[in-house]
Amino acid sequence: MSTENVPSRVLYQDLDTSFVNLWGLLRYLSQQSFVGRVHVELTNYSADVFVDGRETPLVHEIDRAAGTDVVEEAALHRLVLRVRESAGRISVYEGAGEAVAPQRQAVRANTPSAATPEAMRPPEAKENDEATETTLVQESTSRSDADQTIRLSGELIGAVERAATSQGVNFAALFHRARVAWGDDYTFLDPISGLLDYHNSSVAIKGGNIPRGFVTGIAETLRRVVDQLATGDRARRTRERVALELARVARKNREAIAASGFKEQLDRIAGTKVL
Repeated sequence: MSTENVPSRVLYQDLDTSFVNLWGLLRYLSQQSFVGRVHVELTNYSADVFVDGRETPLVHEIDRAAGTDVVEEAALHRLVLRVRESAGRISVYEGAGEAVAPQRQAVRANTPSAATPEAMRPPEAKENDEATETTLVQESTSRSDADQTIRLSGELIGAVERAATSQGVNFAALFHRARVAWGDDYTFLDPISGLLDYHNSSVAIKGGNIPRGFVTGIAETLRRVVDQLATGDRARRTRERVALELARVARKNREAIAASGFKEQLDRIAGTKVL
């Protein structure tokens, strides 16, 4: 679809979010080389997704209840979650002019100034300093656990990749298709979200925070890859090879893999006993 001399036009108007899957619609538009804007209107919330060919589009998000107005790629994830939970309307406007996002901004209403003097702090805030410090320590521990789980996910994906490579199979293609298949259930998996990046047994999560359903989503994606690998006469041998590669990772990270929740998923991924 060429964008040259294409005037703006309404492609779809007021689609009901109860019947239209936003992720599916964005994927479809991307496959059609669509250039334009997708507008979403919910109660006290609106967003515009600017589709101009980039892997992760910019989103102008206005949350009237929270008093926020931002333009950023990360807003796409929040938008999809909101659309799943709230009734609203989606309109699609085609045209190069529609795909031009406003200048990046991050305006958050009712946010205390960083220059507020100590004397302005209420007494109860001062009394809670010690509790705040304790919370920060707990958050630091949680951050360490999250980093560990993300690291393990990369090693487990790498284990399945090694099994696939040993058979001369294009793992990247299988993994991509599996991510797309599970993208509606686990938003972070969908390649269009740009939230998860995998390369050479290493996973990076945009923002660094573990998305909801992370362990299950990764496990289901790998299970789907293994199911595609383990076909015909080589099915049993393939699953045994996957189990062997997974076991190597598990034994090297015994405590971590148990704490992360991945241990219970290993047999399901391989389709046979791992440990």
